Parts: sequence; structure tokens; C-alpha cells
Amino acid sequence: MRGFCGSRPGLMALVVVIGLVGGLVSSGCAGGAGSSTLDFYGSPYYSTGPQESTAQGPGSSGRVPGGTLGGGSRVNVDPCQETPQRKQIRISMRNISSDYIHYFLVLVAYVNSDTHPDGAVCPEDTSMYESAGYIYISEGDESPFGNECIEGPALYYFHEKGRFQGAGTTGLASAIAPAQGTSATYDAVFGPSGKQMPVPDIIWFHNPDTGEGKHLKYSPGLSDACDPNVIEIAAGPCDQDSFYYVDSFDMKAGSNPGGGDPYVRFPSEIQGTGCLCGLGNDPWAALAPSGATAADKRCNEFFRGGRVDFVFLRDDTEPPYPQLVWRVTDSSNGLAHDFDERAEIP
Repeated sequence: MRGFCGSRPGLMALVVVIGLVGGLVSSGCAGGAGSSTLDFYGSPYYSTGPQESTAQGPGSSGRVPGGTLGGGSRVNVDPCQETPQRKQIRISMRNISSDYIHYFLVLVAYVNSDTHPDGAVCPEDTSMYESAGYIYISEGDESPFGNECIEGPALYYFHEKGRFQGAGTTGLASAIAPAQGTSATYDAVFGPSGKQMPVPDIIWFHNPDTGEGKHLKYSPGLSDACDPNVIEIAAGPCDQDSFYYVDSFDMKAGSNPGGGDPYVRFPSEIQGTGCLCGLGNDPWAALAPSGATAADKRCNEFFRGGRVDFVFLRDDTEPPYPQLVWRVTDSSNGLAHDFDERAEIP
């Protein structure tokens, strides 16, 4: 997948990156998608339980140009040829832990262009994305977001800018209240029916170390991922903060980030990320090629016209397993991924 700083020809940020649980990793762009020189040295939360097969997995997004829509092959077509229903995805989120969840949801969508030849967005549909809350980045421009640099033309959606509570209200924004006994609590926006969103190229949980999330940040990050001359110490992409367990005042619930009862979770603890799938250092889930179906899915993929149900939990058993799990269906309601069985979610 192109679009982060690694895709800029002849331009590479010099970044010294030190992993939280490993030694020095190689210099390069800040966790760029598909072309980053970062290495992942493992994580104390990396799942040792059952994994979906990643044989012949995607080098980046797993998407290639050309092909015929609906042919059941792993190829893409011009996104302008997609039906309105396949230009959307439905997302729901629920919490089965006894703590508040403060999460940082980011959706990144690349406009199909010379810069992003496999981008998911038809150029004529950018207004639809903006109406849904995506922010547009023009061709030739770049926008740093946490440890990544997004290269235009592209759009990104940062849910409620990571705020814990909605502006001027007491209602939750980028947060979910605790479960009520054995009954899960759903997100106010991404509720039981799911919220329909214009389909992104990636689904990513990442705290950019700005705004209300700054006081919770644990992993060292970059001050400007688009600066070609930056030299900083930062954690690797699989060890960047994704979401937190907090109380009703947005204070950390659990004080040991690297051991038992941690308050912070990382991409290596999220089902469907490249980090957990063994696909290198991609800390996100990726859109499957437009011709793919649930029958030929890969472990980090979601689908056009499909649905993703996320469930947050808190269970520090050994060996560890994902603490954010997902269930994914394609546009025909075919089951691509089910919740990790160790989570015991019906």
C-alpha cells in the first residue's frame, strides 16, 4: 500500500527507532506502509495462540490493478466502477471489559491516481468522504499523523479527534463505557447496527500524541513524520499506542503498561493487524482487493460493502491473545474472520 512517507521517491526520513521490547532497529521512514525499513523485534503481547494462515500474504496491501469485478480473484478494478453499496463499509464497536475504553480510530483512504494507482477512492467521490468527516489531502501535499506521513491525494478520518468526551457535553466521544455485568456496552456512534462509512484503504488504531490523548501516551513517537531530516527516538509501529483502559475521568485504569494489568494496548494485540498476522510492521488492517471474497481472504483484510464488528476486552491470561478482536463479513455476508475463539464471544 502506498501513501505513507516510504513512497516518496528519493526522499527518506532519517529516524532512529528504538523498540520498546527490542534493540535498535534500522533507520528509515517512520513505519511507512509497504516500503518502511523498520523491523519488528517482537512484543510481550504477541499472540502465541492459533493464527490464520498468512502463506503468500500481501507484500503491502495485497492489491494489484486490473481484473474483472466479482470474478472471485484477487485483483482490483477502477473504484469508479464500484456500486454505491460497495463504496461503503459498516463498522460497530462494543466493550465487554469493566473499564472505559478510550480508543483512537483512524481510517485512511487513498484517491485512485498516478500517486496511488491502487487507491480505493474514485476521484469523483471525494465529497462523499468529506461529508462523512474525512479530511482531504491534496495531490502533492503531505500530512503527518502520529508516526506516519500521509501523502495526497488522500483522505483520513480521525474519530472525534481522539476526544474522550464530546465537546461541550458529558457524553462519550472516542470512548466506550464499561460493560454492564455480562452485557456489552456499544459505542454511541458505532452501535449495534453499525455505522456506515465510505470505505478506507486501512483501519488503524493509533494515538497521534495530540489533544486529549497526549496525557495517556506511553510509547515514544515522532514529532513530525513528514520531516525528511528528523532524527528522533521512537517505538516501532507495532509498539505504538492504540487504545487505553481508563476510568470515568479519563485517567489510566491499571498502572503497568508492559506487564500484567496494562492500561495501554498496541497493534500487536489487535486481531487483523499486520503486526499480529505476522505480516511485518503494518499496524493496521487492509482493504482486500475488489475481486476478493471471504473465501480467499487474508488474515488482515476487510471487504468493500462488508461489515467489521470490533469487540474490546481485558483478559491478561497467559499465553496472551488479542485484546481487540473482530468479526468480518464481505459484501455477500460471507464470513471472512470470526472473533478469536479464545475471547469466547458468542
